[in-house]
Amino acid sequence: MRERLLMSRSGRFVVFAAALVLAGCFGSSRKPPDPLPASTGGVRVSQLWRVALDGDSGIGFAPVAIGDSVWAASKKGVLTRVDIDTGRARWRTVTGKTLTAGVGTDGLVSVVATIQGEILAYDVDGQFKWSAQIGAEIVTPPAVADGTVLLRTTDNRVLAFDSDNGNRRWTFQRQNPPLVLRQSGGVAMVPSLGFIGMPGGRLVALGLSSGSPRWDVPLAQPRGATELERMADVVGTPLIIGQELCAATYQGRVGCLNAANGEPIWTKDFSSAVGLDVDGRGVVLPDADDIVHAFDRAGAPVWQQKGLARRRLSAPLIAARSVAFGDFQGNVLWLSRDDGTLSAVRTTDGKAIVAPPTAIGSILVVQTSGGTLHAFRVE
Repeated sequence: MRERLLMSRSGRFVVFAAALVLAGCFGSSRKPPDPLPASTGGVRVSQLWRVALDGDSGIGFAPVAIGDSVWAASKKGVLTRVDIDTGRARWRTVTGKTLTAGVGTDGLVSVVATIQGEILAYDVDGQFKWSAQIGAEIVTPPAVADGTVLLRTTDNRVLAFDSDNGNRRWTFQRQNPPLVLRQSGGVAMVPSLGFIGMPGGRLVALGLSSGSPRWDVPLAQPRGATELERMADVVGTPLIIGQELCAATYQGRVGCLNAANGEPIWTKDFSSAVGLDVDGRGVVLPDADDIVHAFDRAGAPVWQQKGLARRRLSAPLIAARSVAFGDFQGNVLWLSRDDGTLSAVRTTDGKAIVAPPTAIGSILVVQTSGGTLHAFRVE
């Protein structure tokens, strides 16, 4: 079982549920991961640079790569934009606030969330642009696209702001189950639409201009006798490929839906703690025990990699011939996209990598919980 923080709207279930989860995940019976399988060397990897972010990070923090730059933030409130080829800082901004999530950016506006329950926006040169009070904790990096900042709070409201001036456009909220995962579930955006994974295994498509639901459907149905057993929250970021929206849930399902109307294309019973990535060949993701699965575009199994079990893998990044993950020891792992064999391993600072890698071309970047960015060239 993957350790997860739990939240309740009423607070009634927090202590009980957390005690069960921690006992199952950190007790003396927890089996450590096996040694890594031997690497085939099928992918050649060289480290390009390493950059310290002036503070640790963890859940809620992920690097974003756009164009020729990488944006990243730390809990201490430092927001940085670096050149992806050299690692040299293009600018570095000290926000003066403790952060809980970041960074979201479209390359023009960059947004982070503070421990005071607000978001701060900065322009293309790293200069302060605007702020907005949210009134709730944010542990999901905001999404920025199409002139909109879209975010989800830990009380599972979805809010939209104008990215130019910070004016709030709308708020969306639906009734939540009594017990939910406190996790960094992302949002996906395309022109005029946002797609959000919600507690209870539901996916929602919202119009960006008004927040009106286009559709609201269950990817998974909660099952079980207890609130713990019935948790089936969407994890990771729902992803768009073509006309399909693909997502995974904890204790639920993985699958792809028609993005226009939410009709299922395929679904399978599955439990993931971190989410998936998708390309033209299909979906790749680890299950809750960190066994990595690949499915084709119709949902048929293609391969499994069992040699990374219990490594607390990040969500994956599919890049050309490889699938890349980070693990709890700070390793970056590349699997063959064809058959799942371990193709390369590189170390970082020894701190857990909980955010999925990001990439531009042949350069892949990871952010560790210790607060460093590491860039690798993949051939």
